[in-house]
Amino acid sequence: MINNFAVGIDLGTSTSEISVYYNNEAHVVTDPVSQSPIVPSIAAINSKSELVVGESAIPYMGVSGVREVKRLMGTDSMVKLGEKSYKPEAISSLVLRQLKENAESSLGITIKDVVISVPANFDDPARRATLNAGELAGLNVLNLINEPTAAALAFGIQNIDTEEQLVVFDFGGGTLDITILEMMEGILDVKCSYGDAKLGGKDFDDIMIGLIVEKFLNSHSKAQITNKERLILKPYAEKAKINLSKHETHLVKVPNFIVQQGLPIDLEVEITKKDFETAISPLLDRTRDCIAKTLDLKQVKPEAIDRVLLVGGTTYMPIIRNLVAEVFGKEPKADVNPDLAVCMGASVKAAMINGLIDSKTGMIVTDVTSHGVGVEVLGGFDFPLMVYDPLIEPNTTIPYSTKKTYYLVHHEQESLIIKILQDHTGHARFPQDAIDTGIHGRIENIPKSKKEIPHAVEVDFSYSHLGLIQLTASIPETGQKVDISYDPSSIIMSEEEKEESLEDVQELWKTSPYYQENDSLIGKAEKYIEETEGKLRKKLEGALSNLKSSIKKGKETKIESAKNELIDILFEIENQ
Repeated sequence: MINNFAVGIDLGTSTSEISVYYNNEAHVVTDPVSQSPIVPSIAAINSKSELVVGESAIPYMGVSGVREVKRLMGTDSMVKLGEKSYKPEAISSLVLRQLKENAESSLGITIKDVVISVPANFDDPARRATLNAGELAGLNVLNLINEPTAAALAFGIQNIDTEEQLVVFDFGGGTLDITILEMMEGILDVKCSYGDAKLGGKDFDDIMIGLIVEKFLNSHSKAQITNKERLILKPYAEKAKINLSKHETHLVKVPNFIVQQGLPIDLEVEITKKDFETAISPLLDRTRDCIAKTLDLKQVKPEAIDRVLLVGGTTYMPIIRNLVAEVFGKEPKADVNPDLAVCMGASVKAAMINGLIDSKTGMIVTDVTSHGVGVEVLGGFDFPLMVYDPLIEPNTTIPYSTKKTYYLVHHEQESLIIKILQDHTGHARFPQDAIDTGIHGRIENIPKSKKEIPHAVEVDFSYSHLGLIQLTASIPETGQKVDISYDPSSIIMSEEEKEESLEDVQELWKTSPYYQENDSLIGKAEKYIEETEGKLRKKLEGALSNLKSSIKKGKETKIESAKNELIDILFEIENQ
């Protein structure tokens, strides 16, 4: 039985992974279905109307599957799964829950506290949605860690004595993040991050799908290609992309691709490397632009970078590696597995929070805020208008604090509203250029100024290394003030939204083959785990883990044996 552990999750656009840190090492958990640590971020309803997640969902992608919802996190979009529509965070919670179950059944542990990674360029709504997804999955999110920082942490913990300036080039399925860091004497100092939230492996796949469809329509001009057919082409596009990394041409063959006039039609087209590289050239230009802008943020020249660390599945493409090598003048490195570095680093961060890594011998991480934070104020004299006034700029090292003085508009003004806004670009001038976090404060019943001069408003602002915002706005002359605090770990949906989404997720999860047979028993055991302590709790956790593991392996005799063992322990608890 593992007693002291910490858990990190990489919730990715295309794939997700979970790592458990114990015995001074990060251990990546293997999925029992695929026997791979890489779990597709897919949910689907199978032919039996059951929920399937991960590898088991792939065969249903063209019919009832949902993937790549990470790009929708923090938006008002709804995602259809089966006959119902769900919030993106509800779908993400299913992936998180599957990862949780994988680790619990594999290691015989009960997981509650986790660190989840997010793209460095994720805005506040997307980060909140990630926290919501964690809660819907039954998890307590200790912290959100930027993906490049997590990857650097996975590298740094294994190379504690390294002293160099490095770039983490994190090119995943949905986003590109580039971060400049400095490692020295066990300190990991993040200098800046920049990226493109709409550039990832998905976009390369979409271009490949477009090429395949275009060539197919050249010989079948009357064919109607819908989103369903495009989803069917997704795995074929991924395979073509991989093969063209090694060969000049690739033949795509899809039997019974469409039905036309009652007859099935096969798809068979040839894609050349030249076709593909020409089509993706705009994406490569955007990649170069991101690198240039990242270096420009800190006025760093490419030759000053000692190491480029590759992270994310898109970095396996030779054309991407060659681009990075060309820009930096050196071969990029995959010192930590590009697919697993982020989840491993997230578990290291969780271990640091939980005290499993000694601060004297482990890494010290200094990070930056990925977004600027400011307030909405009235600016200008001849033509006054509302403007965005920054309190902290993007890529400022945290923790950070500042003080500013503002003034009310009029000496008879009776109320004041403080709005916290976020700026990702660093170029926001007006409120509409920034993101309204929805975090507001208000001072009411302000007395009229006796001097007939508008009251001064003192703003004290701080941003902690955990992402905790504290803002106090006070009017010294009247003694009135308002405190506004924002802790990412406490931001959740409204109670009504949470309850509705939780019911939706639970309803879906109960259709999973994993739980259908033993839902009541497992639910009862999980409830007792929260209420039981000591040796009996460990005994219960072990029996529950054994049952879950047996269910996944599908061996009836072992399932029955594990079920009886769990029932005996529950009987013991109820009669003690």
